[in-house]
Amino acid sequence: MKKAATMYLLAMLVVLCLVRPLPADVFHMPAGLTSLETVVVGDAGNKADDTGFGAVAYPYHIGKYEVTAAQYVEFLNAKARSDLDGNLWSNDMDRVISGASGCDIRRDGEEGNYTYRVAPEFANRPVSHVSFWDACRFCNWLHNGQGDGDTEDGAYTLKGYRGTDGRKVRRNPGAKWFVPNEDEWYKAAYYDPHKLGGPGYWDYPTRSDAKPDRDFAGANAANYYDGGLLDAAHNRTEVGAFLRAPSAYGTFDQAGNVYEWTEGLLPPFLRCLWGGAADSPDGGLNVRAPNEQIHSNTDTTFVGFRVAGALPETPTITGPPADSATAANAAAIRFPRRPWRDPETGRPFFPLGWFTWGSDQQDLDAIAQEGGNTVLFVSAPSNVDDEAQLHTSIQAMRGYLDHAHRRGIKVLPQVNGWEAFEHRDAGEIARQRQWVEAVCTHPALLGYQLYDEPEYAAGGGLGAEPQQKLAQFVSVLTEYRDALRQWDANRDHMVQVVFNLVPLSSWTAYLPVVDAFQIDRYPCDVSQAFFGHRGDWGPLIMAWSMAHGAAALHDHPHLHNPAPCMQGVGASWTEPAYPKGVWRNPLYEETRYMAYSSLTVGGWGVFHWIRNISSPTVRQNVARLHAELRQLFPAFEQSYENPPFTVSHNHQEITRDFLSDCISDISTLELEDEQNYYLIVANNSGIFEDVSLRMKLPRIKDTQTRDAQVLNEDWIREIQYDEATGEWVIATHTMVFGDVNIWVIPKRVLGGETDDP
Repeated sequence: MKKAATMYLLAMLVVLCLVRPLPADVFHMPAGLTSLETVVVGDAGNKADDTGFGAVAYPYHIGKYEVTAAQYVEFLNAKARSDLDGNLWSNDMDRVISGASGCDIRRDGEEGNYTYRVAPEFANRPVSHVSFWDACRFCNWLHNGQGDGDTEDGAYTLKGYRGTDGRKVRRNPGAKWFVPNEDEWYKAAYYDPHKLGGPGYWDYPTRSDAKPDRDFAGANAANYYDGGLLDAAHNRTEVGAFLRAPSAYGTFDQAGNVYEWTEGLLPPFLRCLWGGAADSPDGGLNVRAPNEQIHSNTDTTFVGFRVAGALPETPTITGPPADSATAANAAAIRFPRRPWRDPETGRPFFPLGWFTWGSDQQDLDAIAQEGGNTVLFVSAPSNVDDEAQLHTSIQAMRGYLDHAHRRGIKVLPQVNGWEAFEHRDAGEIARQRQWVEAVCTHPALLGYQLYDEPEYAAGGGLGAEPQQKLAQFVSVLTEYRDALRQWDANRDHMVQVVFNLVPLSSWTAYLPVVDAFQIDRYPCDVSQAFFGHRGDWGPLIMAWSMAHGAAALHDHPHLHNPAPCMQGVGASWTEPAYPKGVWRNPLYEETRYMAYSSLTVGGWGVFHWIRNISSPTVRQNVARLHAELRQLFPAFEQSYENPPFTVSHNHQEITRDFLSDCISDISTLELEDEQNYYLIVANNSGIFEDVSLRMKLPRIKDTQTRDAQVLNEDWIREIQYDEATGEWVIATHTMVFGDVNIWVIPKRVLGGETDDP
């Protein structure tokens, strides 16, 4: 009898294993949990709103609600049994780990056998901490039938990609489920085919032209920030909680709750967010959210998504091609040229410098030997906590400045007086004033470094509280900047900051505060690109920063040209997570390209943060680049502000896959000195075998063919005069991505004539 019972139990265990239930169908969730429902958005061929959004030529369906935490748990239990933290699941979702910001999805078990659960009170609230790639993978899972359906192909071809470049992936033909594009999302939210007076758009996704309130029983209500969170315990309300406030098509929560991903792109690679959120009073509530830093692989507190899907009548829709010539006319823009100034002479000053935490006289000797003319001294003796420290700091700073002056080096000391203004410490403010007044007339002083990487101090964000924190910090820096201007009357003394997270940061908030800025760019990280072949970050992200930084000069006429802070360090630099070393030594050609590409789009400056790194290769490469740039100093000083001639070429368009909205395939900078014209040409794209350069050179009066030599290269090309156009033409030649040619064109040849400059 015991044997029979044992056999029966074993048989039942086998049966139970065989019939282990698959994860729940998200379209038919268990009782008490919201199922993934959709509504049909018809009325094909509607006109766009006056915003330009909303025209959709086909019917489709879209999620009635935002995707919930419970629905996402089913996805995780199906596809994330071996998931690394930060991929489909993030520990920020778990409120026990991350605090009150998560959607409370928790993970149990060991890798390969992870299981996921959500606290009941969060199950029907929208999932958050979901990146755009997470949303795409969820859609692939739906497209492939749920269960064990593939996440890496289907609606989107991802193949493991988790980088930052939003243009790497777009909707595939035949996608059944997808993240809505901006028009699909916008139409579902605002369009009403039965609006009084005829079809049209509401201002808010609640069938209203008035801003919603927060009354759960109201017909025009949403979950947004109004002096505080509506639901401080959970942050997000349950989907559909504003039962009487749907859109015309029957969707809920397209105003507030969480920002929602769309396929739209903010150039060059940030995805567009719509819908507002519980922590924002207006950011995205009825307009596109002003996203400056949330990229496709970001998962954060108030970002979620809803899905859309194809109907039989839905045509094949794909995202914009990655190689589209977006903003092609940008190549014709000439950004303002406002160089830094030498405080002694008022002449244009072009820093070749080093970023250093610690420095001394021996360090200054080495900088001078390596061709530098500037040092950004972060740990400068500027602390003035008491009278004794004040006098010690003044003496040390003046001694350092004296030696720098003997070596022909300008100094940007980092000053810390902003803390005194933050704490309203009148005594420390008075001492800071004495310190500035004691050093401000020194001929080696270039200006003041106000802050290193302020975006870490106040990171910004779309929510009301992060924006308030950012505004307060910017206000403190503004007070200190104004005080520096009172204490030091020399307007050529720069007040500047160094940014690190550009473009993924709040950097634009600081532009009214400073005279100039530098941008950290790391060409040497092993996870970054060498000429774009590995990873998403690399040489061109700096060029992107420069293009947008120079564009900022249009909005802020007081700004001087930005300077890329190219931080190349050696393999000895390590971090605990990377015991083999984070960095590699930079190749000379890569850093050189970054410098000249920046110059052609409106930036100047070559700074390297390597003073505390022992790397002879780096030092040699920097010295080599500095030596070449110094050859061009007379031309920069004479003509950087006003281009002395015009140039045209046959690759003005913008076609490359990476940073396609920023600068043309080939960008140029035109200069001159007493004897020569100089044309700097940077190839920012592919391989061109037919590069043709045409110039009008006003100071050459003869028409005699001459040789144009490439600076520090052993090759030349003839430059001939075209009688029909009045242009000088450099013979056709080849350039590849990363090439920089500096053409030296003599104004006078033997027997020729030229005007006096």
